[in-house]
Amino acid sequence: MTKYIFQRLIWIIVILITTLTITFVLLKLAPEFPPTKNEERDTWLTKQYSDGYYTLDILLRSDPETSTTIEEIKLEDGFNKTVFIVSPENDSTVFKVFRRIPIIRQYLTWLENVVMDWNWGTSSKVRVNAPAFSLISDRFPLTIRLNVLTLLFYIPFGFLFGIVAALKKDTWVDNLMQIIIIVFISLPALVFVLLLQIVLGYQLEWLPPLFPIIELESAGRVAAGFIIPVIAAGLPAIAGLTRLLRAELSEVLTSEFLQLAKTKGLSYQQAVVRHAIRNSMVPMIPIIIGSFAGLLSGSFILEQVYSIPGVGRVTLQALSQGNYDYNVIMVSSAFYGVIGLFAVLIVDLSYGIIDPRIRMGAKK
Repeated sequence: MTKYIFQRLIWIIVILITTLTITFVLLKLAPEFPPTKNEERDTWLTKQYSDGYYTLDILLRSDPETSTTIEEIKLEDGFNKTVFIVSPENDSTVFKVFRRIPIIRQYLTWLENVVMDWNWGTSSKVRVNAPAFSLISDRFPLTIRLNVLTLLFYIPFGFLFGIVAALKKDTWVDNLMQIIIIVFISLPALVFVLLLQIVLGYQLEWLPPLFPIIELESAGRVAAGFIIPVIAAGLPAIAGLTRLLRAELSEVLTSEFLQLAKTKGLSYQQAVVRHAIRNSMVPMIPIIIGSFAGLLSGSFILEQVYSIPGVGRVTLQALSQGNYDYNVIMVSSAFYGVIGLFAVLIVDLSYGIIDPRIRMGAKK
């Protein structure tokens, strides 16, 4: 098992580096969008130069050939947006010419900065010149808290409804639950959050219609702000878990070993609790663990609609068309990549914990 875990960790690193490499190259093939304000752009480009992504040339305004040189540079660069000419506000005697170095060299420099100094670069749009890693790490706890609360909300109800549906299979209770399940699975979380915002937030005024500003609101008000997004994300998850558990438990209830347990003297209730439910959990637990990564990806829209200042909302801001914030996107890609890859590893390991007969990585 230890050897298997070590091998998987190596593969996680390989896959993560490969994913980030592809993301970096694709992003850098798009045009660069530095800050629009001169002072902020000068600061950002200077930081890019110090990090090794750009070269810097200084042209004196007093030189009669400077104007001709600048025009030639603009004509040569065209629409590539790989050269930026800045007129520093603190020095009116010069022009600064920043040239973006080739992508391969940029990537090697970026990798060195991350590995050696944990330097992920600075933001160019979301929060100009702020460290990109801090923008994501500051919002990481809020996003994780939202998704953990959603997990804790939908698991008990999903198990409860799934067990009831299996035990009442083909009755009016089961048929009614199947109709509700189909409706909840068909509607995305976006529909639920909008409905809850309108009804509970704006009309009844029971809950905040938008997520409260954490620094300005009380702890109780902030806690109430989690209710709408948790319910909105949890309802489709409850429906999905109920349907899966119903199918698994219904199959176990008709199995031969359960009939054998009843012939040995166990009551129906004892056979269901001791054997049927336990055996139906084997395929369910990995699905639940894996669903956490799905909840994270689904929180993109919830955070944007409900104004939750989490990782998903910042990532969408960084992905705005014509307004890309490359360094923030890279940190966000690493964040979601690590969560997804480790979720897969935990799912694989959970098989051996749930069912002792399964040993991951064992030889035949």
